[in-house]
Order: sequence, then structure tokens, then C-alpha cells
Amino acid sequence: MGGTNWDWSQQPASLGLACAAAAVGLLISYLMRNQCATHPWADAFQYRHLCYNDIQPLFHARGVDRGLVPYTDVTVEYPVLIGTFMYGAGRILAFLTHVGLAAGYNDPSYFQITALLLWPFSFAVTLLLRRRVTAGRLMLWAIGTPTIFYTFLNWDILAVAALVWGLVEVEKRRWGWAGFALALGASAKLFPAFALPGAFLAAWAARDRRGATRLVNGFGLGVIGANVPWMIASFSGWMGVWKFHADRWPDLGTTWYWFGALGNTVHPSAWWTPPGGGWRGVVGVVGLAAFGLVSLLILWVGWRRRDEPGGYPVVPTGLAIIASFMVLSKVHSPQYALWVMPLIVMVDIPWRQVLAYLASDAVLFVSGWWWYTKPDPFLPPAPLAEKIFVLAVFARSIALIVIAVQATRRGRRLEPAAPDAGARPSRKHFFAASQNGPDSVGTLPYSGQQMDVEPNRG
Repeated sequence: MGGTNWDWSQQPASLGLACAAAAVGLLISYLMRNQCATHPWADAFQYRHLCYNDIQPLFHARGVDRGLVPYTDVTVEYPVLIGTFMYGAGRILAFLTHVGLAAGYNDPSYFQITALLLWPFSFAVTLLLRRRVTAGRLMLWAIGTPTIFYTFLNWDILAVAALVWGLVEVEKRRWGWAGFALALGASAKLFPAFALPGAFLAAWAARDRRGATRLVNGFGLGVIGANVPWMIASFSGWMGVWKFHADRWPDLGTTWYWFGALGNTVHPSAWWTPPGGGWRGVVGVVGLAAFGLVSLLILWVGWRRRDEPGGYPVVPTGLAIIASFMVLSKVHSPQYALWVMPLIVMVDIPWRQVLAYLASDAVLFVSGWWWYTKPDPFLPPAPLAEKIFVLAVFARSIALIVIAVQATRRGRRLEPAAPDAGARPSRKHFFAASQNGPDSVGTLPYSGQQMDVEPNRG
């Protein structure tokens, strides 16, 4: 079954349909999460109602409620743009509370103001994709389970929006802006940087050396602009982000965790268990090395495909690398599904593979939270929810591996039939224009392991 066999429309979605679908998806997502902002977190309410989010507990744990400045006054596990966003949302809430426009300066109100600030980024992804994918594929993003489940789980949608913006700029051959957008994304979460090598090779394959230079310069400018002020303010606080992630133990959403659990069952030893067991170091080294080698292989296969119609496969290559990272990383938080979904939408991944991934992810999402409703979830005997969760972890990893292989070997941009000649250069080599033409000139835990987060009881 091919990638387009089930698409209910070969045309791009109308603006009205795209906006309506995005509004419906985000409304459902908000209503689901907002249950935790209108009800105390007692008796595992946040797990039973699938409304747990990182936003509310981190309001207290990262000192947002006390006005602490990230990286200088308090350590934050997120890169600088998310840390800045967290702080800025708190200051906005403080002002609104002061003038009587917010219900209170508390974590429910912080969740609500954060959701209000985040939804435009998801909406923007829908609009950026609208004219570049078929209407059927667009619905996978606008009203798909990743958007509904994870948009308001934490702040990752900021990086997702920047990634999609950067890829759109690559397709427009506005290299400077493409690099800048990917840099902003990488300054919120690292994964948008994984699309940079493919974009560079695309410009190089098109013999657009100036474009490749602008891409790198744009990326460097974005990284410097976003990070250097915080590095000057507190280099140790800025480095704390990366030290935290280097020291993390493999989390429940990874196969690494369950291989370690199996090892501890076969040969019981503290080496397999947190916090100081040696398994963490092995996973860190092996996972990083494997990811590096797999990424180089993906880029090399992409280079061999550079003369195919459409040129170097930037989006398929980016999809394959990010999906590989999700499999090989020692952390796989639920919202990582947001990372790959726009790329899956843009590439001709067969529907059966897409649905297999979404189904395994949804089963993992529901079973994971339901498992946590048990008073002592890690004490034997293992409940049914835990057994389902473990199977879903491996099923999701297999689905991602299949998608990564498909994207690497034969994935192509899945473009809609243009409704008019000026919609976009459909079915054309993106880099066919003269390299000196105007278009080549760019201008300028399961929910993720947190740092000492106490369960929210209010």
C-alpha cells in the first residue's frame, strides 16, 4: 500500500478547513489538559483523566512562582528559549494578577496563560503545512493524536514550529532564514538542529555554495543571539542544562530502560539500577555512538539520492535522523511524537506505517498514565497496564525504525496537486533555479525525567 493510497484529497486543504481543524484539535487538547487546572491533583486524578502536564508542577519547582530568573537564580532542564518562555509567561501572569485580569497567581492560572501563549505556534505549523501537503495528510497534524495529547503537555511545540518554519525556508531556498529558524528551534530543544546537515547537503548538491554559507551563517547567528546572553549571565547555569541530560538515567519510555530491567532480572546487581549504576554510562556512550553512525549513514544515502527528482531529500533525511534519535536516546518523553509528526505529514510514508506508529504511541500514552494510578506502581506484581506499556514501548520503537528506513531509502516529499500555478513549485526540483537568482539569496518524562519535581497536590 503506497503512501498516498488513502489520501482523501490530492489537493491542499482550504484555509477555512485548515483553520477549523486546527481550532478543533487545539480545543480538544486544551479541554483535556485543563481538567488538571480545575481539579486538585489527588487520588491520581491527573493520571486517571490523562491530564498530567509538566507546566503546573514546574511553576513551583523552577521558581516561576517566586519570579526566579532561569539559569542565574535556578537551574532549568530546558534550553534557553523554553526557559525564557517559562519565565516570561510567569511575569505576564504576575502582571495580569496584579491588575485583576487573572484568577490568581497559581499553577492552574499559569497553565492557562501558558496554553494561551502556546496555541499560536501549533496553529502556525498547520498554516505552514497547508499548501505543502495534501488535505488528508494535514489532518494527521491538525486533529491527530499527537496534537491532541501533547501540545499542552509542556513547551516542545515551540521547537516544532521553528523546525517546520526552517524546512519551509529550505524549500523556498531562503537559506539564511532557514538556518536562523533551525537555530531558534535548537535553542528551545536540540532536535531541529538534526535537520541542518541535510539542508546543507541540499544546497551543496545544487552547487549553491553561497546558499550553503548563508545557511551556516544564519544558524550561527541564531545560536549566538539566543544563547550567548544567558552564557554571559551564568555560564554554569547554561551548562547545567546539558549536564542534567548527560546524567539522566534511561527513562521508562525507552527500550534501554527495559533491557536494563531484564539484565537486572537475569543477573541482579546495582550496576543495572539508578542512581549510580554503570548501565547509565553504557547507554549514554553506546546510544550516542550509534546515533552518530546512523545519522552519517542516513546522510550518505541521501547524498546518493541527490540526483533524483526533487534533489537531495532534506525532509525525509531529517525525519529519519529524528526518528532514529527517538529510538536511540536514553530519554523518550511522550511529547516527542510532536517532533516527527509534521515530517511524517510531509513525506510519502505509507499509511499503514503511520497508523502503526500512532496506534502504538496512543496505547503507550494511555497505559502509561493508567499504570501510574496504582498506589505503588513499581512494586510487584506488575499490573496489566505496565505489561501493555512495555509492549507498546517496543512496538513504537519498531514503528519508528520502519519509518526511518522507509524515509532513508525511498522517502520523498509528498506534495499536493497545486490548485493554481502560483501555489508553489510542485513536482519541480527545488534548486533548479540559477544559484545566483533572487530565490537563492537568504536574508537575515515516562513524562520525562525532571529535576527534583515534587508531585503537585494543589
